[in-house]
Amino acid sequence: MCDCNNNYLDLSHTKIYTIMAKYTSKIKTGKTYYGSNADSFIDWANATQEELAHAYENSSLDKYITKESKTKTKDESEKANNTKKSNKKADSTKK
Repeated sequence: MCDCNNNYLDLSHTKIYTIMAKYTSKIKTGKTYYGSNADSFIDWANATQEELAHAYENSSLDKYITKESKTKTKDESEKANNTKKSNKKADSTKK
């Protein structure tokens, strides 16, 4: 996602990360410097979703950031469908 030699950040990947998950910082104040020369940093009090996503996915700061999925996996979708089918069967037997 990041070509650190050119300080280039692929925003389309970052956008996809933020659509698929919500990122929350475990730290509320201060700054953390990261990168090969510690030239990048996160200001925890003002960090955006894009900054948190980039730090989580590419900079191994996952011990400071939590990731909550916004999308359902195939298993979760099947469980939801099975629950709906069970409820419909239970309703039809009550009549």
